[in-house]
Amino acid sequence: MDQNIAALSSSGDVLFLMLGATMVFAMHGGFAFLEVGTVR
Repeated sequence: MDQNIAALSSSGDVLFLMLGATMVFAMHGGFAFLEVGTVR
C-alpha cells in the first residue's frame, strides 16, 4: 500500500512539473509575440 502511494505521489509530482514547464514555455512564446507587436 505504501509503495502505491509513493508511486502515485511521484507521478503527481512529475505531472505537475511537466504542466508547469509547458506553461512557462508557452509564456515565453506569448512574451515574444508581445515584444514583436510593440516594436514597429
